[in-house]
Amino acid sequence: MRRTRRVHSAAKVFILAFSVYAAFTLVSLQFQIRSKEKEIAQLQDKIDAQQLENSQIQDVLDSEDDTEYIAEIAKEKLGYVQPGERVFVDISSK
Repeated sequence: MRRTRRVHSAAKVFILAFSVYAAFTLVSLQFQIRSKEKEIAQLQDKIDAQQLENSQIQDVLDSEDDTEYIAEIAKEKLGYVQPGERVFVDISSK
């Protein structure tokens, strides 16, 4: 009879250790799931913003009169000005 009690004790210890391991694993997986859900939400926000930008660019490309868009880009990115236009540079903030 003593031998069966030892087996039962060993089985109880094994079951307890396995239960602790399983609980730890489940909690760890829940944290990983929450982290990935946040990452998915951030990526979805980036996708939405990019789709909006793509839509705006497509609207410009589809429009017949794109000279205004070209002039705006030339002013903003390249620093060009219209003939006769005055440009004032604020040097006090430098």
